[in-house]
Amino acid sequence: MKDLLKSLPDSELRVMMVIWNNSEKMSTGEILSELKDEINWKLSTLQIILTRLTEKGFLKNEKIGRYNYYSSLIKYSEYKEFETKNFVKKLYNNSSKKLIASLIEGDEMLTVDDIEEIRSMLNKGGK
Repeated sequence: MKDLLKSLPDSELRVMMVIWNNSEKMSTGEILSELKDEINWKLSTLQIILTRLTEKGFLKNEKIGRYNYYSSLIKYSEYKEFETKNFVKKLYNNSSKKLIASLIEGDEMLTVDDIEEIRSMLNKGGK
């Protein structure tokens, strides 16, 4: 399944984040309720996005009574790994070293403690 992954547009990714953040399958109404504070979608808009995600193999649709319930077929960790590798490939010529260097050299958000923690993680990974 991982080989079939594709990058998701922001709207589809936002829906997937809601589903990934819930351990239970979710109805269309529950998903819409989770999104209501940040996105002003109509139910029909959400239904179109859910259909696309189902067709792409990201979601499983289960009809229970009158309601459609959705659950993820792709783990968040799998998608995150795919997107990270894709990002490194596109922007850093497949070089994790270049990515790490740009984070350390050009990011004011990284503190000295952050850099030391990263160094420690890298040292553990090399053993």
